[in-house]
Amino acid sequence: MILLGNTEEVGTTPDGQALVSVVVPVFNGENHLRELIESVQAQSHRNLEIIFTEGGGSDSSQGIIMEYAEKDPRIQLILTQERITAAENWTKATRAASADYIKLICQDDLLAPDSIEKQLQDLSNFSHAVMAIAQRDVIDRNSKVIYAKRGLTGLKGKEINGSRVVQTCYLQGTNVIGEPLAVLFRREPLLEAMPWTDHNPLMLDLNTYQKVAPLGTVVTRYESLGAFRVSASSWSARLAKLQLEHTKQWQHSYAQDSHASTALRARAAAGRHLQVNMRRAAYWILKAKGAM
Repeated sequence: MILLGNTEEVGTTPDGQALVSVVVPVFNGENHLRELIESVQAQSHRNLEIIFTEGGGSDSSQGIIMEYAEKDPRIQLILTQERITAAENWTKATRAASADYIKLICQDDLLAPDSIEKQLQDLSNFSHAVMAIAQRDVIDRNSKVIYAKRGLTGLKGKEINGSRVVQTCYLQGTNVIGEPLAVLFRREPLLEAMPWTDHNPLMLDLNTYQKVAPLGTVVTRYESLGAFRVSASSWSARLAKLQLEHTKQWQHSYAQDSHASTALRARAAAGRHLQVNMRRAAYWILKAKGAM
């Protein structure tokens, strides 16, 4: 492992701003990396450490990150000399964070300028919350919004028992929390849940949410605080079928662990099939519009 960039402790600013770690696992992410970096740099909450972990890719991602690091002392780059899995890269990024609050964001996604400020306030207002979650937009490869304010389906209220949030994911047959860009974690509960695991790759994020959320409550925000990017490779008819299988596996494991009743299992199966049909319909609509 090689660490490049500024390694001095950022600390707390004179105005009392808490330090937040933004961690970005990268693998051949050159296409949208600049846009991501600039969305992080544009945060209204300025006291950040911004850590990139490069997972052994072969494109220009390293050079792009170092270009920004030369001008922004908050940016660090951790290099891996051999290729690692997505879960290993996510875990390396998370464990490199030193702040009390951690946001992981994938290389294609974006943050709204006030994302961290608002979610940090949510966690500050609710002392038992281990995660702050929000809606996000869905954008295409050209950063055009194709669906606005997605996520949190089936969740009601500002502060929700974490176990209930996970159960809602089970019954809805989908990850209602959303991708990591929509989440701000408290440090200790997230580290307690490490490592990220990809034994069920399409449930990579949900597998960790399932471990973190029950450790406390989850505070919600029903507005978009970022954007998740989709493409023909990330949303497709083939992937919808795979998503169905991976969701089924996750639900089966959850049902066994939670001793779900027959009625709940039936609701979960119905939710799973509804979600995959909606996903397929969305794919064909976007394809017809040329958004894919």
